[in-house]
Amino acid sequence: MNLKATILGAIGVTAVAGTLVFNTGAAEKVMNNIEALKSKIQEFAQNDAALVEKYSKLREEAQTKIAALEEELENNKAATDAEKAELSAEIERLEGQLKLANAAIEGLELQSNKAVEVANSYTMTSADSLPGLDGEIVPEEKIATAKAHFYQGHTQVDITPKEDINLGLLSSKGNIVVKFIDANGDTVQTKNKSWAGYLNDSQGNKYGKGTNLPSNNYSNQLVAGVTYTTTLNKENVAKVVVTVTTDNNEVKTIELMK
Repeated sequence: MNLKATILGAIGVTAVAGTLVFNTGAAEKVMNNIEALKSKIQEFAQNDAALVEKYSKLREEAQTKIAALEEELENNKAATDAEKAELSAEIERLEGQLKLANAAIEGLELQSNKAVEVANSYTMTSADSLPGLDGEIVPEEKIATAKAHFYQGHTQVDITPKEDINLGLLSSKGNIVVKFIDANGDTVQTKNKSWAGYLNDSQGNKYGKGTNLPSNNYSNQLVAGVTYTTTLNKENVAKVVVTVTTDNNEVKTIELMK
């Protein structure tokens, strides 16, 4: 069954009684964009794979030739000064080509890292966010929402509570626990309200007094609707688990995958 035709056929409806207008043009554009993105991603992947393969072959070939020339230069005691100079010049040329190849592959790495960061920064719109035709109401997210951004060298987690939460160690049950996990399922680091200043808002203010030793002026009060972030500077994070506990001891766990 053609998915595109099914979607467009389902929403491109005109009621007999009254006038219902559905934006079929926008839906068709979305489907076309999806196909274009899939095609472009495949092209980039194939091109980058070909570049990496070519680089690997060039590197192996250059290293083999350089090793052979260095061995010849070392063992050929009878070579004239002119022959030695020729061998040295060829080694130098090959090393120069290898440096150029290294520079090219480093540029490709930067481009691919940037592409991944941009892709990870996008937030997908859930199909559940569209209202149904029977009057059902899309359930509102409760307690909190969270997003994780997996960058090279660090991971940033954004948490937005849906109600006020107090992080007092003894005065409140409220807490936000952020667990960073590697690809093997091992915990890399866990942050919670015992960490002084582990959450930050967009203005640079820190939250969570922790044990208040040494004394700090951080706030324990998180406000509903405000996004707070925490960052871990580690390379190997593949998953983040955020557990939010409200002041009323309601708990929500959110798992975020790389």
